[in-house]
Amino acid sequence: MKRRVALEIHREDHKTDSLGRIFLGATDSDETLALLRGYLGPQATLKGVELDDAILHVEADIREYAVESGNLVTMAREMLRAGRVKGAVGQLQEALRLAPLNPEALKTLGRVYYRHREREMARRYLTRAREVAPADIEVLRLLAEIALHEDRRLAAREYLGQVLLVRPNDRRARVALARLQPEDVEHIRAALQRRANGEEGEGGQGGAG
Repeated sequence: MKRRVALEIHREDHKTDSLGRIFLGATDSDETLALLRGYLGPQATLKGVELDDAILHVEADIREYAVESGNLVTMAREMLRAGRVKGAVGQLQEALRLAPLNPEALKTLGRVYYRHREREMARRYLTRAREVAPADIEVLRLLAEIALHEDRRLAAREYLGQVLLVRPNDRRARVALARLQPEDVEHIRAALQRRANGEEGEGGQGGAG
């Protein structure tokens, strides 16, 4: 079956890959659409693209088997609790073949890779999870931890600031953000809030079929 999804693709997450060129204004409309189609895969049909400062808003129809994918995620989590990591990873990868934008499969697989110190793989899956479910606090926390391991302090501050937008009284995020750079805490939160309210300048790319 098909499902319409809205994704938030962030510039910070794609500075070193081909999608980063879109944020630099280095692509025309056709190349932008081609890059996004390649990124989302053959099960996605683009319906709309709009660039808003540091976020690319994308709408797409996804062909997926959501129920079957969800069942595999449940089985994978049971296998993880039993210590069967390799089998769980296989189930999660199959879940993503059935539903490539299943946020729970993306998050769980990213978390598994992070716990086994495969940070590049973890970041790949967690980034996609954030794009599908931008308010998932666990995903944001894990991305912040990875960013700190990679000495990307600005990215870590952004992820933690996003946590506070979702949950303003989150003490863990407040403490971590204050430790990074106390004088920037309110500035970062204010900038993120402006972005959330659509107050920053807008640009656009045309819709896609």
